[in-house]
Parts: sequence; structure tokens; C-alpha cells
Amino acid sequence: MSEEKITLSRRVLGRLKIWGTHFFLSLVGSLGYVCLCFPLNFTRVLGKENVPRQSRNVLFVSNHLTMYDSVLIAVCAYYPAVFIRPSLPPYNFAAEENFFSTWYVRFLFRLLRTVPVKRGRRDPILMRRYISFLEHNNILIFYQGGRSNDLKKIKSGAAFVIAEAPEAPVVIPVYHQGMERIFRRGGPGTRGLLRWVPLSFFRRPVIFFGEPLDFSDLRRIPDKRERVETINERIVARIEKMKKGIEEEDSSRRKG
Repeated sequence: MSEEKITLSRRVLGRLKIWGTHFFLSLVGSLGYVCLCFPLNFTRVLGKENVPRQSRNVLFVSNHLTMYDSVLIAVCAYYPAVFIRPSLPPYNFAAEENFFSTWYVRFLFRLLRTVPVKRGRRDPILMRRYISFLEHNNILIFYQGGRSNDLKKIKSGAAFVIAEAPEAPVVIPVYHQGMERIFRRGGPGTRGLLRWVPLSFFRRPVIFFGEPLDFSDLRRIPDKRERVETINERIVARIEKMKKGIEEEDSSRRKG
């Protein structure tokens, strides 16, 4: 095959991938809205005004409860804007055994801006991939490294990106609760169609997009380990504060 035909084929495939991504993001965004927001459930969204409307260099740092959390975050942050700006939703780095077991599932989730990673491995190359993706896209990192109810549990992926990225990212802390009442937690042990359908309806999960975190002072710390550790501490402190704010608001609402 001539070089011209190869180049043309690559351009056509690239264009098809763009349109496929647009189609599937719009479709899954609509299904996510139906399942999570209206009419099947009624997610309460706080702080949406804090979400930047830019298609690169936004880092969402969130707690992690179920395998559907990335859908919740993307839908609540960018739906229905995804219809005209499919570049907005963040890339999500998910464990291979969750979403990449067969070729057609791999194909679908790659279109949905999901990137496979090895679970439980210390992977310096992955840290660099985070930064590489962030230079041209938005990304989502679950700071706990896996599903957990312990907000103090933290891995260093998000902190490494914040500490090492050439351009300081816009860091949006995200706290959510209640997803585990709608969907199964998921994971390698969850099989069959039940992993894809809601467990219950008419729930009211909460998602809170916090104000952007400023790490400019911590990025200047000369020692890398200290820099990463102090960034981690600031992330955890903000997420816990957001949780406490929601609990206090709910408590005063019940009393009122």
C-alpha cells in the first residue's frame, strides 16, 4: 500500500474515532443522566459553578465508592455540554480487570475516554502518562487508588501530577456519597448483567465540586517526597471538610 493511502486511512480512522467518541459520550451521558439525575434518581449537585469550562489541564481528584463514579462525575460536571463539546469530560484511568476483559468492551471504554492501568502496581510510567494526558485533556484520578470508604486512604498519583506537571493544573476536589445505594461497588468479582443495572431507584446521592485547590506554595518545596506528602495532606483535608459541610447542611435541614 502506498504511503498516501496509508496516510489517508489513518486520517479516516482518526476521524471515525472522533465521531465514535462523540456519539458514545453523548449516549452514555444521556443514560447516566436518566439513571443518576432524572427520572430514576435525583442526584444533588453542589458547586457545579466551580467546574472550569476548559478542555485541558483540569484535574478532578475524587473519593471512590463504585465502578460508576466516573460516570457520575462526568455527567454532573458536563452534561448536557458534552453534546457540543465532547472534549470536556475527563479521561479516567481504570483497572484493566474492570473494563477491558474482551476486545469489544475494550473498544467501547476506550471511546469513553477510559485508559487501562495495572491494579496494585507501582508504575512510574503511569505517573508520566497522567501528566501527558493532562497537557491536552482533562483527567480524573481517584486519590484512594481503589474503592474505599476511608477518606484518609491515599495514593500518590494525584499528588505526583500536581507536584511534577510543568503547568500547574486546575485541581477540582470532588466528594460524593450515596452511589453505593444505586449500583454495586463493582470490581473483578462482580459478574453478569446485574453489574450494569441499578439496585434501587429514587435515591438522592450527593456530589460536591469544591473550589479549585491552590498548591502553588507546595510546588515550590525542594524535596520531592515532602512535596508529595504535603500535597496529599491538603487533598485529604479538603475532601474531609467537604464531607463535613454536607453532613452539617443535612443536619440543619432535618432540624428545620
